[in-house]
Amino acid sequence: MTEIRLDSRLKKRTLYIFLVRTNSFFSRVIAFFTKTNYTHASVGFDPCCNSLYSFARIFTALPIPAGFVKESTKTGLLSLSPNAPCAVYKLRVTEQTYEDIENELQRMYLNKEQYGYNYLGPIACFFGIPFKLEKHYFCSQFVAELLERHRAVTLVKPASLYHPRDIEKLKGLELIYRGRLSDLTPERLSKHRRPENIRDLTAQL
Repeated sequence: MTEIRLDSRLKKRTLYIFLVRTNSFFSRVIAFFTKTNYTHASVGFDPCCNSLYSFARIFTALPIPAGFVKESTKTGLLSLSPNAPCAVYKLRVTEQTYEDIENELQRMYLNKEQYGYNYLGPIACFFGIPFKLEKHYFCSQFVAELLERHRAVTLVKPASLYHPRDIEKLKGLELIYRGRLSDLTPERLSKHRRPENIRDLTAQL
């Protein structure tokens, strides 16, 4: 009998996109001016978002300095915002794309001192002006550019013009959770596995 093997390049793996609005001063300012539900975006490989990568503050108590960071919902600023509204999306990608993104994130983290935060980026983004600096990003710009660079998504505008709200609209993303950060648990995720069971819990906030 002939054994049929699926080309590893065609196998599907899952990335997770995490969006949140914490109660920090800068998050509240951004939410006030942009009128959006979420002010921060990260990417990771775990649906419970215990291991995320993004550009954000380096020290929990201080908004500056900021740079490339590894985040967790269990530590740092996220752990101090249990009632923060958040959303988790999954994105199915090929095995090769998954490995390429994983390798790039690990490589960036090992050399994180080479990267900086694009402080002017969010302001320029608000006014619709693309603004890019080499090896400098703000959170949603980074997520958008990373996914596009590895052909996981197709962008309709420059990555530096992507707000977290624009990340939600990327083709291929599937919502698996929306609600309070403190309720983001394996048990809750299992209840919302199917699209018809996904409830918008932000109305309770």
